[in-house]
Amino acid sequence: MKKKANIGLALVIVLIATLATGIILHLKGHGIVLQPRSVIKIVHWSLGYAMTALLLIHWTQFHKMLSALRKRFAWFVADTWILLLLFLATFFTGTVKLLSPVKIPHLGLWHYSFGIAMAVTAAIHLVRGIPAWNRMRKIR
Repeated sequence: MKKKANIGLALVIVLIATLATGIILHLKGHGIVLQPRSVIKIVHWSLGYAMTALLLIHWTQFHKMLSALRKRFAWFVADTWILLLLFLATFFTGTVKLLSPVKIPHLGLWHYSFGIAMAVTAAIHLVRGIPAWNRMRKIR
């Protein structure tokens, strides 16, 4: 159980770091360019894909429990599904942006918007999940 809590903590840390580097990259649209931009992009991409790996582990650990909680904790389950959909939208727009040989108009803004919405939804998910997380950390 403690391993599950550690994966959750790592997921939170990587999400915060990915969000911070994404906001730093977004500042270019407002005339603020922080250097070395190429290094910040690589860190952002690396963190994003690390978050994907952690999310897959987190999902495999908790998807059965989430199914069992469907009726009793409908709001938590709904928030989790919204979070998953926003993650997928952020992941796919970011991957297309990364791999596209041409610049697609407004794709970066869509990616940024999905990322911010995902971060807000993740915060709600975290606040609702902290009691369970604390119980898991105490189990030896």
